[in-house]
Amino acid sequence: MGPLLKTIGWGLYCTCSWTWCIGMWLPLLLIERWGWSGFWLFAIPNVLGCAAMGYIVRSATVSAALVQQHRGAMRWFSCVTIAFQLYWITAIACTLGFDAFIPSSAAMVLVPTVVLGLALLVACLPLVGWLIAATALFAWTMTSFGLVGTQFMAQIPDRGSVPPIELWGAAPIIVIGFLLSPYLDLTFHRARRETPSRHAFAVFGITFMAVLLFVTSYWTVGSWTDGLFGIVLLFWLLQVIFTIGAHLRELAATNAPGSGRWGPAHVLVVLAAIPVPLVWIAHRLGASQSSLLDDTYLRFLGFYGLAVPIWVLTFMWPGQAERSRRIGIVLIGVLVATFVLAELGMVGSPTWWLLPAAGLAIAIPIVLGRSYPGEITR
Repeated sequence: MGPLLKTIGWGLYCTCSWTWCIGMWLPLLLIERWGWSGFWLFAIPNVLGCAAMGYIVRSATVSAALVQQHRGAMRWFSCVTIAFQLYWITAIACTLGFDAFIPSSAAMVLVPTVVLGLALLVACLPLVGWLIAATALFAWTMTSFGLVGTQFMAQIPDRGSVPPIELWGAAPIIVIGFLLSPYLDLTFHRARRETPSRHAFAVFGITFMAVLLFVTSYWTVGSWTDGLFGIVLLFWLLQVIFTIGAHLRELAATNAPGSGRWGPAHVLVVLAAIPVPLVWIAHRLGASQSSLLDDTYLRFLGFYGLAVPIWVLTFMWPGQAERSRRIGIVLIGVLVATFVLAELGMVGSPTWWLLPAAGLAIAIPIVLGRSYPGEITR
């Protein structure tokens, strides 16, 4: 495979590894709240921030150094990401109704089990297999876009159910989350080290935007026929399998020497699967669709919009702080405060509660870096 094909292939790999349940579901929630404005708030920093990572991380050597220095944080990032995908696909199985394909009571068990099992198999693919799989998956996504069409996109309103002014309350946490999360994503670092050209991330930017536009085409998915829902469901399942498999592979690849093929990754996978029985229990206790599929889903986003930026700005950005117990205690306190604010503004209302949360996530790392400077990563 020549350099050009590898560059395109790794760009498509990033597109597929980054098409999580965030990209496949959050735009629908934002469109419902703010119409097209909500979608563009999601899409622009997402695409530009992730594509920029491949250029800001200047070389494969820099990427390898970052992975070595922040291996623990990156592995937890993968663990939470796997947990998020399993939670979401299980909540989908519980709430949207799979009766046309499989009884919902069976789906809520079989879907996450099959997804995790297939992801474990996919994780064993060689590198060239990942490029082929990513190309095939992107081709299927664009085929799905063609089958669904743009008829539902034309129905997206300019305004949603939430006052437009509140979009500005949600904007900072969304922007910093998407701008900084790629730096802890092991799959992005994999692509940065393996691609012959950093322009693979430009390929990602173009193709990922195409995927996001496809997501807008099914924003009325709840009122669809079984045929159209089946197309979207297959897209969801394949993407979740690919994303989980990619992170499982990187968990295995970042094990400490001598720890075996999976080693401590077994523990992370078990932890990542914990949300699945929690969804089953909540569903059996009568939890509503909005509670299972929207509220708890939004709580997961606090990790990417607050915890990840705090780590990146504190320990990875120029002027970073030293790692110490004192710094850790301060950051735990900041996380608790920001998550309380996020609960009020992300799950509750109004979104203005998110402004101090984002402010703390940005300001405290800057203060810590100046007060307790560490060794700057080169």
